[in-house]
Formats: sequence, structure tokens, C-alpha cells
Amino acid sequence: LHNKPFVSLRHSDLQKVVDACPLKHASLEIIVSLFHQMYAFAVREGLCDKDYSANVKINIDDDDEHGVPFTDKDLRILWKHQEDPVVEFILIMCYSGFRISAYKTMTVDLEHRYFQGGIKTKAGKNRIVPIHPDIFPLVQRRLERSKELLPNSVFDFRKSMYAKLSELGITRHTPHDCRHTFSWLCEHYCVNENDRKRMLGHSFSGDITNGTYGHRTVEELTREICKIQSCR
Repeated sequence: LHNKPFVSLRHSDLQKVVDACPLKHASLEIIVSLFHQMYAFAVREGLCDKDYSANVKINIDDDDEHGVPFTDKDLRILWKHQEDPVVEFILIMCYSGFRISAYKTMTVDLEHRYFQGGIKTKAGKNRIVPIHPDIFPLVQRRLERSKELLPNSVFDFRKSMYAKLSELGITRHTPHDCRHTFSWLCEHYCVNENDRKRMLGHSFSGDITNGTYGHRTVEELTREICKIQSCR
């Protein structure tokens, strides 16, 4: 698309890029997210009058199942160092389950205690995940300090995460392993399977209206996520 005028692009042009890309599902999500951001800017600035990225889909299965969760021992070590800004964010990811790129743009509602975000894919967008009570103070502190959950780049945080885990004697994990940790915690503490899928964005796609997601209220999802016991 590089040599084409932006205003000449159409849905089919964008979809061909995604369909032809050999990268994994998570990388395709970032491409689609970039398309959405470009069109949000273009519409806002009057460069075009229609968002042709709105219906771009990822037409491959989500390869999200590959990853290694943190162990109970790892989590206990992390909770002992929760005051560290890097560890703080690792814990937030482990107890909320979003892909790391989602934390750049998500909404955090401290009053009603939930996150709302997620990249638009076939699994849905803007899903709600209640803020687990044990990470709520970490989220508050982080927002007070930095005004956003992930103030630096994903690349920079990844480097900081690897260095911190090595310093703490924890086997190297990727940010995506935090998502798998959340999934494992949900299973381990018997969170309702459909609610686990809702919070991970694996199914029940659709818009959120009046605080209700997939016929489940924030309060109902909160009761489920509170089944998870932290290793504090």
C-alpha cells in the first residue's frame, strides 16, 4: 500500500494485506489495530469520510494457546516485589489477561473497577474485565504515577521485563505468558468457563452496552474473577 494515496484505499486493499501476511495471529491483530488508528486519525482530520478498516477481519485461527504460565512460586516472588514498577505491570497483566498491546489504548474505569479494551478481531472488541481486588491498588498507583498503564513502548517494556525476571531468578517469560497465566488462574480456581472465554476475548463477541457484556453484568464477572486467589 506504500505508494498508494491514503484516500484511494478501500476495504479490499486492507483485507488483502492481512490475508497475505504470513505472521502469527497476535501480529495480525497489531496490523489491524494500526489500520483502525490510522482511520481514526484520518476521519478526525478530514482526510477521508469513511473508515474502510472497520470490517477488516483476521481469517486464520487464533494461535493464542501457545505459552507458558508463571508458576505459583513465580507469582509469590512477584508479589514480594510488587512495589517495583516492572513487576507491578507484570502482575496487572497476569490478573487481567489482555494482550500487552491492548494496555496502550484501553479504558480503565476505577469507579466501577473494570478494564475495557481489546483489539477488534473475530473474537470481538472492547471486552470488559473486572479489576481483580488484589491488583486494584497497583492499577491506582500506576495511573497516579504515569497517567497510563503502559507509558513506554511494548519493545522497551519487554526488555525491562526480561531483565527484571532474570534479576529475580525467575525463568524467562514473555508478556504473552501473562495472558496464559490469567487463563490458568481462571481454570485453577474454577472460574466459569464461558466467563473465562469472555474475559480472554475467545468468544461471545459483540458490543458492550450499559456495562453488560455477553448477557453478563460487570458484577457477575467480578464475582467470578474474585474466585482467583493471589499468592500475596
